[in-house]
Amino acid sequence: MRIPVGSRVRIAGAQTLGAALRSPGERRPEPGQMVWAGRDARIVGYRQGAGSRALYALQDAPGLWSEEWIAPLDSRLPPAARAANP
Repeated sequence: MRIPVGSRVRIAGAQTLGAALRSPGERRPEPGQMVWAGRDARIVGYRQGAGSRALYALQDAPGLWSEEWIAPLDSRLPPAARAANP
């Protein structure tokens, strides 16, 4: 797990989520997730998906969120966690 449960994050913008929606692959945003673009949220859960992919549950936001779609806001996170999610 790169981003600890309880951390505040910013969800990627609509352009990034839209690109992920159109990309080939097994993990795409759900339609209900698109309205959360650019919002802040708190991580409330974590699990490892297929291929050891990190997936996060965000407070009040639907579905699971790929690590590529969120960026930590908490400056107390280790530098590696912040660097992995600019």
